[in-house]
Amino acid sequence: MSLPFASLFPSRPEFFQTYDYFDIANGVGYDVYFGLSNAGTTATTTVSNNYSGMIHKNGSDVTLTVQGTEYEMLDFDWDITFNMPKNIRGDILVQIPYGMQKTNAANHRFIVKVTVDIYHWDGSSETQIGSTSTSELVERDLDNTEIGSHMTTLKVNAASVVHFKKGETLRFTIKEIIKCTDAANQTAVGGLGCDPQNRTDLKILLEPSDDTELQVIETNDPTQMAFHVPFVIPV
Repeated sequence: MSLPFASLFPSRPEFFQTYDYFDIANGVGYDVYFGLSNAGTTATTTVSNNYSGMIHKNGSDVTLTVQGTEYEMLDFDWDITFNMPKNIRGDILVQIPYGMQKTNAANHRFIVKVTVDIYHWDGSSETQIGSTSTSELVERDLDNTEIGSHMTTLKVNAASVVHFKKGETLRFTIKEIIKCTDAANQTAVGGLGCDPQNRTDLKILLEPSDDTELQVIETNDPTQMAFHVPFVIPV
């Protein structure tokens, strides 16, 4: 009598999908990606002990011409390109360390925030996922060369499944916005922490020298940027 070995021992799947952690109730597994910046180019990695060439990613020096008016300090993209089809659904979490350095004299008060927009990039067009998420407002009194920074986590919900084909990209667009509440014609440089190893920020000497080298995250504050992405668990 032959035994039904095929039913006792199912075929081994082609691969096993692993995740950094699970949300079983919602049927998703999360992978965590870390932002980095090398030679001015942004990138992502799944390995937290990778080094980033730049601990921060700065914008250019901005002049806040009008008191109380918001100015955009930076607008950068971080991309995750998939080498196999993926399905995303649920709460996408974005951990952002952000800060600024004042670059002209006299003490004044600033309010700073960051926003994140998430897109499905198919190589020719962007389709927004969910809606813009905005951080809390952070208030700092700063004089020339003084630094103020903050860490926030923003959430964007993908309410329905978003399918990515092989080679398509999940794009995170992060902006930093500032205003000076008590004076006009103030100048500052804004930036984002982006070191997977979470090293403390510092001024980085570059050739040629420019605003990208200035420290923008306070010493010993976190610098690790992270993207928590929920993938639908295959069943």
